[in-house]
Amino acid sequence: KVFEEKGKILIEKTCPEHGEFRDVYWEDAEMFKKAFNFAYEAPSISKPLITEKPNCPFSCGLCSIHQGHTALLNIVVTNRCNLKCWYCFFYAQRAGYVYEPSLKAIIEMIRKAKAQNQPVGIKAVQLTGGEPTLRDDLIDIVKAIKKEGITYIQLNTNGILLAKNKRLAKKLRKAGVNVLYLSFDGVDAKTNPKNYDYIPEILENCREANLGMVLVPTVIKGVNDSQVGEILKFAFKNIGIVRGVNFQPVSFIGSMPEEVQKFRITIPEVIKEIERQLDKQIKREDFYPVPCVAPISNLVKILTGTPQFTLSTHFACGMATYVFK
Repeated sequence: KVFEEKGKILIEKTCPEHGEFRDVYWEDAEMFKKAFNFAYEAPSISKPLITEKPNCPFSCGLCSIHQGHTALLNIVVTNRCNLKCWYCFFYAQRAGYVYEPSLKAIIEMIRKAKAQNQPVGIKAVQLTGGEPTLRDDLIDIVKAIKKEGITYIQLNTNGILLAKNKRLAKKLRKAGVNVLYLSFDGVDAKTNPKNYDYIPEILENCREANLGMVLVPTVIKGVNDSQVGEILKFAFKNIGIVRGVNFQPVSFIGSMPEEVQKFRITIPEVIKEIERQLDKQIKREDFYPVPCVAPISNLVKILTGTPQFTLSTHFACGMATYVFK
């Protein structure tokens, strides 16, 4: 159940095994209602892999009851990592085994996804992990994906090996990586112990390679939520190489302790901190949910007569804005 109470949106769940659960879903009901107004359900894929008796979530493939289509295809190339962050949602040691698909398997994934995701196909891929730069054949993977007709490749990374290996950024850019999705939790060593010491070298090497990046802070209440304004200021200071900032409220899965009340922060709370810390230069009313762009996709479809990618992400999954310097 999702409902409003005292100006907030709450969620309640009941499980026969785990009992009752109740927590704040969105801290601000008015922001939730604004986002809800832009909810949009895109046409589903026309060629699902599983068409008979789909049993969600045990027969995913994708199936015939899947809503919407893929806009950014995520491929986990390894679950190995050179860090052990205490809040990581994807941790190989928890799995108890190494997952690392072969180059052949990765290409098969892309071909299957393209075949299913009709009529728009697949044009954008994110390579993720674990830490993808730990793979010795990463350059070969990028080149092979590019040959499959993928026009946009995003690399999810902590950037440490990009700092240590000055040539790696240039190799990745030449092979076909368009942008880094760079973990970046704060502007000092206390809030960003994972890669703070490496950030200057990462920026320098990526500038030389003309390889842009999106900064990706995992926001944890009481840990680094006081840094959201400073992170944006840092991004503006490095606007020649930084394309954007994608704040991600922490998920309570993987290695993250189940201290929800202590560490959890909702999307409206992050936005309000941005507003407060930047003296309302960026305001809460500037933000819109992802599917707000669906009418533009539909307009282009009408004008061109060809199917378009339509971002039909759930309205409560995130909000965004553009900021101009």
